[in-house]
Amino acid sequence: MSSLMNDPAWQSRGPWRVLMAPGRNRADLVESLLQLPHLVERDAAPLVRPGRHRVDRLLLSYGDATLDAVIKSYGAQAAWRDRLARHRGSKAERAFRNALILRRAGVETPAPIAVVERWEGARLHDSRLVSAFVPRLTSFRDELERIYTEAPRCTPLMTLLECVARATRAFHDAGLLHRDLGNQNIALQHDPDQPHAPWKVLFLDLNRARHAPHPTPAQRGADLARLDLPSDFRRVFHAMYYDGYAPPPDFAAAERRVRAAFARHTALRPLRHPLREARIRRATANDPRPLRGRDLWIWDDRSAQAIPAYTSRDRRKFMPAANVTSALSGLLRTGPAILRHYRELTAQSFQQPVPFAGAIGLTLDAEPSTWIRQLNFLDQLQGTQRIPLLLRVYHHQNPEAWHWTLDQAADLHQRGHSVALALVQDRRALRDPQSWRQMLTLAFDRAHSFADFFEVGHAVNRSKWGVWDYREYAQLLQPLRAILAQYPDVRVTGPACIDFEPLAMAGILANLPTDIRFQALSHHLYVDRRGAPENRQGRFDTVAKCALLRAFAKAHRLPEDRPLITEVNWPLLGTGPWSPVTSPYETLDPRRNDPSVSEDTYASFMARYLLLTLASGHIARVYWWRLAARGFGLIDDTDPAAWRPRPAFYALQTLLRQLEGATFARRLDAPPGEYALEFTRLDTPAPLVARWTLDTPPVFS
Repeated sequence: MSSLMNDPAWQSRGPWRVLMAPGRNRADLVESLLQLPHLVERDAAPLVRPGRHRVDRLLLSYGDATLDAVIKSYGAQAAWRDRLARHRGSKAERAFRNALILRRAGVETPAPIAVVERWEGARLHDSRLVSAFVPRLTSFRDELERIYTEAPRCTPLMTLLECVARATRAFHDAGLLHRDLGNQNIALQHDPDQPHAPWKVLFLDLNRARHAPHPTPAQRGADLARLDLPSDFRRVFHAMYYDGYAPPPDFAAAERRVRAAFARHTALRPLRHPLREARIRRATANDPRPLRGRDLWIWDDRSAQAIPAYTSRDRRKFMPAANVTSALSGLLRTGPAILRHYRELTAQSFQQPVPFAGAIGLTLDAEPSTWIRQLNFLDQLQGTQRIPLLLRVYHHQNPEAWHWTLDQAADLHQRGHSVALALVQDRRALRDPQSWRQMLTLAFDRAHSFADFFEVGHAVNRSKWGVWDYREYAQLLQPLRAILAQYPDVRVTGPACIDFEPLAMAGILANLPTDIRFQALSHHLYVDRRGAPENRQGRFDTVAKCALLRAFAKAHRLPEDRPLITEVNWPLLGTGPWSPVTSPYETLDPRRNDPSVSEDTYASFMARYLLLTLASGHIARVYWWRLAARGFGLIDDTDPAAWRPRPAFYALQTLLRQLEGATFARRLDAPPGEYALEFTRLDTPAPLVARWTLDTPPVFS
């Protein structure tokens, strides 16, 4: 018999022995614990579905006191495991002792109370761990599923990940490795009276834990390998674990190696335990299936966009090969026409007069708490003219928010604005097409009489917005058949691809239903790596990209061949997770190839972008995204009580006033690196010239 078996803390009671936690060693409590087999069968309430082990809640009475306890009853095991338990301690004992270690280190776990065991010779016939019941307890697994399914928001997700990551770091720093650290073994508690308080994290099932006084990075990484997180959230979790820094290489290598081994082990489980796995499958057949793979979709209020759950490498695994074949077939059918039109249009750049009236638009955020303030700044920006506005209706919001946005669109129309609506999908739009149809029908019913156009779909060539398969975008367009039959005069645009990806656009346009045609092509045209608008991406600068977009529109015979740019901006330096090009969790490692720019550079790039795209003659209108946003807006809304117009706000204000009633006339000759565009205005006989260089903003003279 081992030293553990003879530990003086053990108390023998006939065939039973009891191990009591410090401060719990009362004779009447011990006597009550000896009745556990009978009490559990008679009075206990199961906390989880019974399996190999069972977990029950039980009120233990002893003397004048009552103890609200959780009883974990361990099932029978093989004889060789019983022999091992004689030397290492049973599962219950190991969990008990490890819990005491954690609590002494200040790491949360349900308070251990006792271990009750019965040995008969070499066999362990009864082994139970008694712990204090913790109310309002959920798990990391269940809370993640709740966020994924019911409230897919980035901020609560990041808060949850950070709480668990820091607690896990403290667990390891306490000198233990869990060795079974799955999501289900991380418990969470939250005080409903303090909704903004951090999660309390408690660790369960400590029987496999091993002592490691100073865990190495490789040991730490291996111990985290069983956490079930999408790959990009896992990357963020690891950075949080290391207080904001990327983990050491040996941590990452060990985590990947052990995670791959565990995946193989899990895949082979039905072969090792066919009867048990079959029983589990039957018991869980009616359980809701957790969201995984393509169906994960998370919204980030800070950067006003969806965030990717997977790293780029893993995202490619979910992309169907049909996307490539669609792109190739689309180019085979329309490529020659696109190339012919592109050559013609490139030669026509800056060769035709272009009225600028109504060419510069702006997107507002349909947010009730800031709406009046946005309108006040809009009035300051535009003066007496009424610039075109775009509002987004988000499917991930609720019908109340849809109605509110449409109310504001109608009000803006009454104020004299041209108002367009962008109908933005999420992944649920594909899982629940009836809900998507409901939103589209509502928008067209409410706004068909005044909306300038409806953009259906958003950044559909970016999987983080919910569309992984180009054919799925065609599914999103299905409700338009009935809508267009009812409202044949409305203007519908799309596919609203983002960035410069001609192959993706070819594949998406190739999959469009033949009986649903866009009135015009709309696009979110950012500059490659968000550099200067004069920069080239391969052979294409911004003007050439606009010409190619127009060539697509002509090749597909859209009624209006000049595209609409419905989103563009530049990310701003120092705005952290509010920037649209950073991670939802900002690490402390130096950023590489940061495309963010200063506020002055942003203002200069914006003015130059608007002048080039519109004066080229290839683009009908550009909507700037957006008026107010901490990471990319014309106004810095960091301080809710004191919004600050950025230089770009005043630059756009100047541009609008200078070009009010103006028509682009011609591009003047200028030395390399310098630009000069001439405009005419009805209110003055002298031409107006906008001049700039690659290092200076436009100046009007």
